[in-house]
Amino acid sequence: MHWQQLMSKGNNFFETQQWGKAESYYKSVFSQLEGQWERGKDNESLLMAWICSCHNLATLFETKGDYESAIGYLVQAYQQAYSISQNPNLTHSLRYLAFNALKTTLNPILIFSTKYPTCENCLEQLRRLQLTLEAEVYTVH
Repeated sequence: MHWQQLMSKGNNFFETQQWGKAESYYKSVFSQLEGQWERGKDNESLLMAWICSCHNLATLFETKGDYESAIGYLVQAYQQAYSISQNPNLTHSLRYLAFNALKTTLNPILIFSTKYPTCENCLEQLRRLQLTLEAEVYTVH
């Protein structure tokens, strides 16, 4: 089954609050996309789909009250986007896409951290990172 179909089934199970089935489908999507990524298949379109799978898993775990797993998937999406954006061995278009995805991946972390407060120092570091990203966006253009 293709990842889009798996994601759709996971979304349907999420909507009907069948958490276990939703988690199984979302994790299948996550794994399938990672596998395709490692084989170098159309990485630009896969990046945003993979980030979406991370965010779906984070939302699922947050809904279930597993905040540690939830934030883990949000951070993983951000770290991957950051890593790709900084890798000079990748294509310019993929790096640019990843750079633009940084804000998409950082904002959910900031929102999560306001709902479930972390240490003040961690929150301040996230705010500084957000300001840095906003400044870099103006620099890139």
